[in-house]
Amino acid sequence: MKISIIRGAFLNPFELQNYYHLKDKYVITCISSKHPISSDIDLPLVKLWSPTDLPNFPFKNQILNRLFVDAQKLGNLNHVINGSDIVHVAETYYGYTHQAIMAKRRGLVRHLVSTVWEIIPFNNESIKGRKEYKKLAYENIDRFIAVTEKAKEVLVKEGVNPEKIIVVNMGIDINKFKPNSNIKETNDINILCVARLVPEKGVIDLMEAFLEISKKNPKVKLTFIGSGPLKKELIGYKNIFVKSLPYRNIYKEYQKASIFCLPSRETKTWVEQYGVSILEAMASGLPIVTTNSGAIPEVCGDIALISHHSNPKALKTNLEKLIYNENLRYQMSQASRKRAVEKFDSHKTGKQIEKIYEEIACR
Repeated sequence: MKISIIRGAFLNPFELQNYYHLKDKYVITCISSKHPISSDIDLPLVKLWSPTDLPNFPFKNQILNRLFVDAQKLGNLNHVINGSDIVHVAETYYGYTHQAIMAKRRGLVRHLVSTVWEIIPFNNESIKGRKEYKKLAYENIDRFIAVTEKAKEVLVKEGVNPEKIIVVNMGIDINKFKPNSNIKETNDINILCVARLVPEKGVIDLMEAFLEISKKNPKVKLTFIGSGPLKKELIGYKNIFVKSLPYRNIYKEYQKASIFCLPSRETKTWVEQYGVSILEAMASGLPIVTTNSGAIPEVCGDIALISHHSNPKALKTNLEKLIYNENLRYQMSQASRKRAVEKFDSHKTGKQIEKIYEEIACR
């Protein structure tokens, strides 16, 4: 069976690791833009030109989306996906999702699957043409994989037949992301945040909370792993470190940490849809401090300390609960690893996706 997985500019190893277990069973081809988030994946990859590959310029995304309805379109896509048994896209309004729908209507591909992360109802509809894209997606996509119950609720609110939706949690490699059994005893506390360095991720909130904590406790350290426009705002402080690492090496940073914090905020058009770094922290056996942005409470269940978003004081309070309570850190560490193994194992996710493919192929 020929499977084409299209992710355009958003292709990344975080999601694609869920498909590694399928590469010996199917003929899988991943398709991205020329410059995706990361092409460091263990699957065959074809890169096609996209408007997203244009050099950055002011208001790039806003302009391109209005020109193309959605800039995530790919040149020569029909040629690459022609003859596919299943084309697996993402969301309902992306340009390449619309291209795949048109290919199906022309008989070039047999079936369509879409993974959906969006958890704000009727979001992304202000641009002319987006509603039409979404309506065609509802009618022509054979199966929707919602990564959370919230994502499923949004699809249903927007008119998708619930029978076409299945909730499948994306997972991570729990054999790679695991607790460090050789960690050295130390009195230092290392707080880790793995996130894009942008306002909506709340990294400034975490920095403010940390600076207050460090006034009384000089042994606490904070490490940010990521890149983005706020990097310059985070550097230059004592015991705050900012790094950028390839995904294949990030697991080592989790193993050095004592506490993980993802302080995501909310805006009118953005909330945390999932929080893959939270899964990585869970699997690494870290106690977690986070916020109530978007799907985070659903992903974390009862294993994290969760405060209202955009509240540095609440972050400080929860971080200090862990900094000064070794027993609580240990208990939350055990709960984190247990939840990751039970709910977010990428191998189990791959099996669920395989079952969906097989069911659709038999129709």
